[in-house]
Amino acid sequence: MTRIHFAADHGGYDLGRTLAARAEAAGFEVVWHGADELDPGDDYPIFAVRVGQATIADQDAGTDAFAVLVVGEAFAGVVAANKVNGARAIMTDSPRAAAEARGVVDANVLVIDGVAYQESAWLILSAFVTAGMTQTVERGRQILQIEEFENAGTIEGWAIQLEPEQILRTYE
Repeated sequence: MTRIHFAADHGGYDLGRTLAARAEAAGFEVVWHGADELDPGDDYPIFAVRVGQATIADQDAGTDAFAVLVVGEAFAGVVAANKVNGARAIMTDSPRAAAEARGVVDANVLVIDGVAYQESAWLILSAFVTAGMTQTVERGRQILQIEEFENAGTIEGWAIQLEPEQILRTYE
């Protein structure tokens, strides 16, 4: 079962709670990391870090997990979430782009603007958590280069060498 870590600041609290309830009703395991009640004085950075760290810890443990952060200023939430080592946070207003972000960069944190329409936000969230990463050598190499820079501050150019039998084959 896919686990979704949710949090929201004061600017996205109502939508965040609604999306979390809807995800739970759809069969996802939901973990809430936000405030228990609306707090007009809370700030987004702590929530971005919480959901990012929880998602990375789960993924490192082999759990299928994502994060959804709903905040008043989505672009700020993206910046904060991307400070978590291993987090690849994105924001989008399109289900197609959400699925593409999963396929291209294996995004694992979705940031939604708190004033988004509920139905649009739900469609974006659904596309995000149900899409998969494109399984190609090139995509894997690109992700490794991002992670290398994140961890070592350099990109030496990972050269992934696979035997022909290790490459995913698709049949039409």
